[in-house]
Amino acid sequence: MRLERDLHDGAQQRLVSLGMALRLAQRHLPETDVAGLLDQAVAELGTAVAELRQIAHGLRPSSLDEGLTYALTMLVRGVPLPVTLDIGGEPVPEELATTAYYVASEALANVVKHSAATSVHLRVSHTDGRLRVTIRDDGVGGACVRPGGGLAGITDRVAAAGGALTVAGRPGDGTLVEAVLPCGS
Repeated sequence: MRLERDLHDGAQQRLVSLGMALRLAQRHLPETDVAGLLDQAVAELGTAVAELRQIAHGLRPSSLDEGLTYALTMLVRGVPLPVTLDIGGEPVPEELATTAYYVASEALANVVKHSAATSVHLRVSHTDGRLRVTIRDDGVGGACVRPGGGLAGITDRVAAAGGALTVAGRPGDGTLVEAVLPCGS
């Protein structure tokens, strides 16, 4: 119910209002300040997208209903290069499973987009009361956390769960992305 209200009162309302303003401008095009209207439309779209991202930040993929192992197995099926998947057998608490999934998803997306890798290794393990999610590729390396980038968002998500994210790798030497999350088991 809260999600529906957030969408209705926020982004949806902005988008409907923007659509109506554009339709009205279209009808009165000769007397409309098109440049001003477009500037306002772009600003409204930016705000709506930011609101949708904030709402989506709290959502989780339905594949996690079957557990982290299943969700990650489904995730790697969509990666267009070989991925070795190594997941420890212990159940993972739901909040940590969601965070682990998004860490893997962002890291794999970055591998595909930027690394020119030929293979990736994804490992999830429980050790010393911590859940460790490690993604290592054999690509060009040089990845880093940049403000506003996907790795920055994942860094914030991991920190919110009480953990830490490390991104390491030298140019030409592949990249390692590792999240360490506190786990009660």
